[in-house]
Amino acid sequence: MSSLRVVSFSGPDSPELLAQAWRLRHRVFREGLGWDVASVDLLEFDGFDRKAWHCAALQGGRMVGYWRALPTTEPYLLERDFPMLLGDGPPPRSPDIWEISRFVICPDVANRRDVGKVLVQAIGAFGLGRDARRLIAVVEPAFGRFVRLCGLPVVEETAPIHVGQGHKGDIHAVIIALDVPAYAARHPAATASTMILPETATGADNRAA
Repeated sequence: MSSLRVVSFSGPDSPELLAQAWRLRHRVFREGLGWDVASVDLLEFDGFDRKAWHCAALQGGRMVGYWRALPTTEPYLLERDFPMLLGDGPPPRSPDIWEISRFVICPDVANRRDVGKVLVQAIGAFGLGRDARRLIAVVEPAFGRFVRLCGLPVVEETAPIHVGQGHKGDIHAVIIALDVPAYAARHPAATASTMILPETATGADNRAA
């Protein structure tokens, strides 16, 4: 089995990697889960991708996992699509708060837990590298538990709320959050490990599927 490699990239610099991410997102969110997300030609993408920072797990040149990070100083997913989770409160907006979204793992990969672990470690490393205070995400409760099992001590900040329908029935979502300074204090080794390397456009060409 090929080893896992984690890379980070911006969309304009690595269009081939971004296309792989869009295909994987379509396969999981649109085809597998039946979420109401827009897809074109088997690609799931939105207007947030242009300003996002993207992270992917690669195995033998194939993308087997992915997430993206959005600055809350710009429009982001929770603010636009899930304001009901905020109640009467305003959406978080600060240069030291980032939203993690579109976390996905390839459904047929054999080492799903290993992929999850390297991706959540990369989330922690991202928060530390950006001097973030908090990382937030909108997820289904079961996925929040999976993230915790993979080693990232996120906490639920809201009760589950019905947000839509999918192939498996009702979709409920919560906001989870990571206190980055507290995470760094409890996991000092994280500051020196799993730092994700930016992918160059040339490197992306060599690894395109």
